[in-house]
Amino acid sequence: MTENLLIRPLHPNDAADLYEMIIDPRVVGTLVFVPSMEYAEEEKWINEKRSGSHRLVAELNGKVVGSASIRQNLRARMTHSGSVGLLVHANYWGRGIGSALMAALLDLADNWLGLMRVELEVFSDNPAAIHIYKKAGFEIEGTRRMAIFGGDGRFHDEHVMARIREPLFVNRESSRPASPQPATGRHPPAAIRTQHPDDAAALHAIRRHPLVARTTLQIPSLEYSDVAKQSKESASFRHRFVAEVDGRVVGNANLTVDQNPRSRHCGGLGMMVHPDYWGQGIGTKLLGALLDVADNWINLQRVELEVHIDNPAGIRLYEKFGFEIEGTKRFQSIGDGRWAHAHFMARI
Repeated sequence: MTENLLIRPLHPNDAADLYEMIIDPRVVGTLVFVPSMEYAEEEKWINEKRSGSHRLVAELNGKVVGSASIRQNLRARMTHSGSVGLLVHANYWGRGIGSALMAALLDLADNWLGLMRVELEVFSDNPAAIHIYKKAGFEIEGTRRMAIFGGDGRFHDEHVMARIREPLFVNRESSRPASPQPATGRHPPAAIRTQHPDDAAALHAIRRHPLVARTTLQIPSLEYSDVAKQSKESASFRHRFVAEVDGRVVGNANLTVDQNPRSRHCGGLGMMVHPDYWGQGIGTKLLGALLDVADNWINLQRVELEVHIDNPAGIRLYEKFGFEIEGTKRFQSIGDGRWAHAHFMARI
């Protein structure tokens, strides 16, 4: 351990030292930044703290030589989890600074925030960092293929790692089905079209349905105003479709392109269908529409998603379209009285 090392909260005056670390070619190659990042961007990051974020630095003899952060997930069903990030000045590698920062983060997670799941992502070809994380109790849950581009002109895989503290209570028996059950009866074919602000009421009815909430990350207490606001917020990096049967919106799907310059070849996918229309091929139509955009219009190289492991119908649908299970996030969320593990899947 380096003597006289001080772990303290981030201060605006740390900007110069942090910028020196981040633009170092030895460091930037292990992160998801680009070497053209400007000093003003670093200042903006320091001054615009995100909700749920806790940021620390390691100071040695008056110089900041490392930084780390933990951000608690503020989504209602995932507040038991948080994600961490860590970097150390290249001139100080191998001196225990990363371990000291990680210990401080985990003290926050365990003794102040009460987090059960702490996760991170690390390049699979960064053995030194992986060693630090394993020493702190993190385990590799899977590998995201072709997750990040750059540094050496090629794609890099990322390990998803997590440290788990087992929950204090066991799951109760739920009255919900373990997985989506096909609806009875048949309906007219669904028409797929782009989303419109007037779809808000129908989307609200779908998203707050208990069976939909169970198989996604929605929650039955979702308010209409939240859905109405989101329905009006369009963006060029987001592509949204709905499925309509006899004038009724019965499902929706979205594809969001990553905005990090080094991962804009990736898109995240989410979809849901009203339980009255399960088993009618609507998910297949929605997924086909999104993948047409991904493949033939915006040239995505990687499309990814997460699905609860107790949703075999959803898993089968995604596998039919070429998605592969890359790993499993343990205790990803709580919902309907049970802790839910989630596969992360991707189509390359």
